[in-house]
Amino acid sequence: MTAESSFHLRSETDPATPGVEVLTWPTDPGHNDAMKTDLGWNLNPLPAASPAAADLVHLAAGAYMSDRLARRGTYFRRDIHLRFNVIDPTPWTPTVLDLAADLLEWLTGDSWTLEALPAKKQPPLPDAFPVQTTQPVSLLSGGLDSFLGAIHALNAGTKPSFVGHKDSSTAVRQAQDATHRWLVDSFGSTSYTRVALTQTAHRREPSTRSRAFLFMSLGAACAVSSSSTKLVIAENGYTSINLPLRANRGGALSTRSTHPRTFALVSELFSELGLDVTIENPFEWMTKGEAMKAVGPTAPDGWLTAAGHTVSCGKLGGNFFGGSPNLNCGLCVPCLVRRGTFIAAGHSDPTAYLFNQLTGTDRDKLLAARRGDIEAVRAASAAGVDTAAIDAATWPRGFDLDRAEDLVGRGLAELGAVPLP
Repeated sequence: MTAESSFHLRSETDPATPGVEVLTWPTDPGHNDAMKTDLGWNLNPLPAASPAAADLVHLAAGAYMSDRLARRGTYFRRDIHLRFNVIDPTPWTPTVLDLAADLLEWLTGDSWTLEALPAKKQPPLPDAFPVQTTQPVSLLSGGLDSFLGAIHALNAGTKPSFVGHKDSSTAVRQAQDATHRWLVDSFGSTSYTRVALTQTAHRREPSTRSRAFLFMSLGAACAVSSSSTKLVIAENGYTSINLPLRANRGGALSTRSTHPRTFALVSELFSELGLDVTIENPFEWMTKGEAMKAVGPTAPDGWLTAAGHTVSCGKLGGNFFGGSPNLNCGLCVPCLVRRGTFIAAGHSDPTAYLFNQLTGTDRDKLLAARRGDIEAVRAASAAGVDTAAIDAATWPRGFDLDRAEDLVGRGLAELGAVPLP
């Protein structure tokens, strides 16, 4: 059985669909009783954002808010029907809508039905685009990989325009602030566009598996706005593949945010919408430790301390255990991968972990809550690469499975070096 939810993302000038939850996007940046956003309906103040780029963000934002507002209840799988108004309905054919629905199903594990409705009032569109630039747009999330990716790009002499999503998590916002300050201090002025875009109502679903699509869509819109054709998403290949550590952690229970198939589907959607934006991942065939080892020797002084301020934790919420809600817990799977990174790269880990801050019964509660993650890592490290799972998984056409198997083995070796309680 599934839980069913229906939503309509519309502009202020479009009629609301009766009988569904309506999310009204303000004409100008601001907030209302449905959503808060730093971008108006036509993505102002981004200059020269095309209709297709704006409508992609409309879809991604509508999906993100629907994902957070649709209760999963006792069912893992939900049926979500999303209507969204578009500035230009021309590219939103049934084939393209099915492609977008397949992407969202792949990311969230839910069944999506998408319907594009023509907006009644068209906002003014730009007269011309600026001269095309060779400088990329790069996502800067507050995580360790995107931070290493920023150093990698700046060391290579490029000057990316960084893009971030203002998460509701204080820890993520603090990580974005700290890492960007260090990048400015170390490399000089850098462009960083951070966008708040979320629902106003309290979230009803704790997972947000669709956030990656929103993040990539914002990056694509910023690339179109600056006439860049390259969107850099730095994520280590082992985490991107994210092979389930145990059978009961399969499917959408293992995040697919930067999975090779996710990139392939998003790239296909960009192409179908006429967006000349290519996704590149400089760490595609590296483990997290290998990415750090590659970047570290040429990074400016202080990079290791700055890396310690990034957020990797998949289960923030230390206040439930009597600690700070803004610390990496240190014991969930993403945190254990992070800890293995510093070991593999040969660096002392400067991160303040929640599990090191707690004592007594508070620490025991955290250990009990993370026992599933810990034992999954222990079992996977002992078992080694599950080649059958790699062969049976879904991959983009032409993906090198032998190379993926070797990458997963190296990633598991890094995990296996982490001392487990």
